[in-house]
Amino acid sequence: MKFCRQTLTEDISQYLSEAIEEFSSEQHLDTSFSRLGLDSTGHVQLSTIVEDHTQTEIEPTIAFDYPTINSLLQFLEGKYQQVKEIA
Repeated sequence: MKFCRQTLTEDISQYLSEAIEEFSSEQHLDTSFSRLGLDSTGHVQLSTIVEDHTQTEIEPTIAFDYPTINSLLQFLEGKYQQVKEIA
């Protein structure tokens, strides 16, 4: 398992900028995915990006559980910090 906040932020931001016309990573790191206009298909795509990056299975509901880029990244940092400490 791996986690690089900067790379994942860039990947998510790139996807959102392609999917949402008005998206700006500088302005929207703390804006909810639903407020940005991300639909259920977008949530699935977002979870796929996280899966590809972390090489672990991620449920599409992660975008509801952690509804902003920053909250999602904070969750993943905590999760992977725990894995490092156990390993």
